[in-house]
Amino acid sequence: MPRAMHVILLAGLALMLLSLGCGSSGTANIRLVNASPDESNLTLRLNGTDVATGIGYGTASPYESVSSGSDHVQVEPSGSTSSIIDITTDAGPGAYISVLSLNYSYSLSNVVLKDDHSAPASGNFKLRVVNASPSLSVQDVYIQPAGTNIRTSSPTFSRLAFGTASSYSSLPAGNYEIFFTPPGQKVVNVDTGPVALSAGQIRTIMALNASQTYTWIILADLN
Repeated sequence: MPRAMHVILLAGLALMLLSLGCGSSGTANIRLVNASPDESNLTLRLNGTDVATGIGYGTASPYESVSSGSDHVQVEPSGSTSSIIDITTDAGPGAYISVLSLNYSYSLSNVVLKDDHSAPASGNFKLRVVNASPSLSVQDVYIQPAGTNIRTSSPTFSRLAFGTASSYSSLPAGNYEIFFTPPGQKVVNVDTGPVALSAGQIRTIMALNASQTYTWIILADLN
């Protein structure tokens, strides 16, 4: 083979390998959301290493980078070495994963959600809704411009069961209000009040138990 052709082939191979490397970071990203009402402080342990501690009820850890593929996820009450969650996730390169600790400690469960970090359409935000309240077994969910009367509206998501998440809604930036109601009824269990949502943001709204009532949190999936 002529030397010039050999150099060209090697250069092409190097560019191809570089392109493949840039297209895959080789890492995934995992966070813990504490939605267990009687677990006040949790520790997130990834592949045998504590990466986040003191995760209080209704809060989330930062995303932690791990090798993509099979990862060992453990959740422990702070100060304990006994896992209340012990699972293996299998996330591809560049994936973002939320592990939710759900329900009371006597009936603890977990759910793993794949977070969508792809950009919304220009001028829009994306919003996902999670029913993480063990007392709200099934709920209709309304996502509406702030101040809109839900009595004349249909649910955005019908019959969202405890421990499940809606798809992401892509909507124009603005002030919105999110309501949780019993299926087919207009009795409001959770009302977020006006929430300002900006273009480019990706958010998760989550219904939770509170003392003798209900509450909600908003998590930043991106921006």
